[in-house]
Amino acid sequence: MDTSTGQMIAALVPDSDLSRVAVLGFLLLLVMAAAEFVRKSHPSRQEVTRKLVHMATGMLVAAGCLVLQSKWPLAAISLFFVGFNILALRYGWLSGMHDTLRPTLGTVFYPSAFLVLLLWLWDDYRGVIIIAMLIMAVGDAAAALVGRRMRRPQVYRLGAEAKTLQGSITMFLASLAIALFGLCFLLSLPHSCWRLALMAVAAALVATACESLSFSGSDNLTVPLGSAFVLHYLISHSALQADGFLLGVGLSLLLAWVSVQLRFLTAGGAVTMFLLGVLIFGSGRWMFALPILTFFILSSLLSGMGKKAKQRYSGLIEKSGSRDAAQVLANGGVAGLILLIWHFNPAPVLFLLYGASVAAVTADTWATELGLLSKSSPRSILTFQPVPPGTSGGLSWVGTLGAALGSLVLSSLSIGLAPAAVLSGRAGTAFLIMASAGFLASLVDSLLGATVQARFVCDRCGKATEKQVHCDGEATRLVGGARWMNNDVVNVLAALSGALLAWLGASLV
Repeated sequence: MDTSTGQMIAALVPDSDLSRVAVLGFLLLLVMAAAEFVRKSHPSRQEVTRKLVHMATGMLVAAGCLVLQSKWPLAAISLFFVGFNILALRYGWLSGMHDTLRPTLGTVFYPSAFLVLLLWLWDDYRGVIIIAMLIMAVGDAAAALVGRRMRRPQVYRLGAEAKTLQGSITMFLASLAIALFGLCFLLSLPHSCWRLALMAVAAALVATACESLSFSGSDNLTVPLGSAFVLHYLISHSALQADGFLLGVGLSLLLAWVSVQLRFLTAGGAVTMFLLGVLIFGSGRWMFALPILTFFILSSLLSGMGKKAKQRYSGLIEKSGSRDAAQVLANGGVAGLILLIWHFNPAPVLFLLYGASVAAVTADTWATELGLLSKSSPRSILTFQPVPPGTSGGLSWVGTLGAALGSLVLSSLSIGLAPAAVLSGRAGTAFLIMASAGFLASLVDSLLGATVQARFVCDRCGKATEKQVHCDGEATRLVGGARWMNNDVVNVLAALSGALLAWLGASLV
């Protein structure tokens, strides 16, 4: 090591941190070694041991945040474990640390989340890092241990993996206790007990929702980042803005419950919408919230129109009826990501991209729902030959007009809600770009549906379908497109294309 490198390291890492980092690293290695010893000597206890390792690791990194002056040693340790755990999963090292019941990337996501929190919050909000990591380490581990030790667990499935009601309740209560303790004693905020309690409830709800939807260890990433986002917003903004955020959490929860009662959404779809709603209603406020809320309400009502007529195509269309978690994310995920970027960098063009992505999914949904009611057969976007109603890539006059109307309605609403500073006095131009991008994106959706979207045939009844299972659970045969390119993926690409077309239009103008 040359002199300049040594001086740079000394400037970044105080001398007092070096011995503490060494002790922290030794303790982490000791925990890993103990887990491996238990795995070999008591294989039946491996799952319990893995969760205890999870807890111990979280407490150690939280302690590191308390005793170290510099974030860089912890960042280096996190980066090391990201790489090490990738190799450990690949070559089967230290099995006592990894989930033996299902394939998971949790041990990679865990240090990755910690690294992001360090780079984001260390300088001003170190306490938020500690709370978020403890929620993940203690809350999630406690939820798993309680759920798996219950004699008669109440199992439910919102996403790809089954969860237990008892485990989710444990997750919420543990997250609530940790958040409330941290807000009261780590951060010492000058707020009333009621306000602190509401802040803790908001963080616990988001953490529990992220855990309930998780798969392949994704909660190791989403739980700490989600709870940290909520707490950071509530702490770093004014009391009035924090109240607006808490109101957004309440509205999202209410809307999710109503949507399930009206059968607009499945339970998984409602939880996903709650998380998107917290982001959009809480931090985006009305100019972001009303357009996507309008899309959801009007599109849900259109889905209910002509149910008997649409029932004829239920065997063809991959998903019908209440929207599930994947459908909600496919329609609102791109908009949510754009708003998240806006939260950290509120550039006016991002509002244009957000509106265009919502206009795109609106145009596509309205084209489908109204097109299914058309009395004339749609035509393929590629050959212009007649195709059965509901066929991916089919266009009808009614559906095309519905797409145009949907894009116009959402674009008009978005532009009407935008402050003058965001539009820079060019409301007409912004409207044309947004509406055109939304409509063209619906055509992109049709083009993708006709070319790369998976198409199947049921050998039992001989019908073409988007479904991988048909006729009493009979597996269908792939006859075109890519198997992984289902309707949800196409919808994501359509929303993304709306945003990209708006960006291109703004760049040209």
